[in-house]
Amino acid sequence: MTPITRTPVGGRSDTLRQAQGPDGAEEPDGDQAPASGRQDRGAGSSRDETAPPKRAARIAAAVSIALVGVYVAGTLVIVSPTTPVRGAVVAAAGPYFTQKWNVFAPSIMKTNITFSVQAQWRDADGTLVKSDWVNVTKLEQQAVPGHAEPSRIQKSSWNAMLAYNARYLALDAQQREIVRDTFIQRADGGGYRAQSAESLIADLDAVSTTPGSGQGDVVRFLRYDYMLKEYATAFSTAYFDQDVERVRWRIDRTRPNDFENRFSEEQQFDDTAVTFGWRHVDDVIDPETLAVYRDVVTRYGGAR
Repeated sequence: MTPITRTPVGGRSDTLRQAQGPDGAEEPDGDQAPASGRQDRGAGSSRDETAPPKRAARIAAAVSIALVGVYVAGTLVIVSPTTPVRGAVVAAAGPYFTQKWNVFAPSIMKTNITFSVQAQWRDADGTLVKSDWVNVTKLEQQAVPGHAEPSRIQKSSWNAMLAYNARYLALDAQQREIVRDTFIQRADGGGYRAQSAESLIADLDAVSTTPGSGQGDVVRFLRYDYMLKEYATAFSTAYFDQDVERVRWRIDRTRPNDFENRFSEEQQFDDTAVTFGWRHVDDVIDPETLAVYRDVVTRYGGAR
């Protein structure tokens, strides 16, 4: 037996260190003893982490896998050819999973609406000159291709047509006939002038099926009609580079074939057009506003 020699400084002697080895005392079976109880707790925690999942976790995983399996199987049945099984699955899943186009666009437009203008001006001899029709909406849409998010100004005429047409349809049948006529009358001193708003309201109210009650619709239409006259005047002046005296506009509608007839060469629906009468230009266009319209016409490729 190796003798153990104590030292006065409280440290271990060389003989003791040789007996214990460099890492401390050894167990009788030769395994190294743990340095502290902390290592015992760590080993226990490691064993807990590697323990198999609890029963609840296993059940949740099994249910999730079953639901995914049912969903995938149902999808495969729905996209399969028509069978009694497919009909039953579609009927059961329809209220929860069926999608239609109106999910993305509740009011799908089936008709293309465009806005065209025509103008009149005096030449050097004082003769009234009438222009050709110009499709403003088509001109604006020329700047849309290639832009994921086009500016609103590139569809201003289209937006105007939707609002104007809605107010036009709110009128009675006889009122619509009147507003499609010309709003121009002879002036007292000669020449022509715009018909007053008061006389227009009186004429439209006189043919109303419910006199007095429909003046709200009449006023709303006339306000937008005046706005459209201003728009058509500024555009025509910039487009034709003339002192425009009169303007009028037309709403063109084209409807493509239904989906079932999309490959047919024969047009299923006829094109329609509603032309409104001449409006007299009795105001002076602001130069800055006219410069903006001229720039728009140039950028859209409509410069003459």
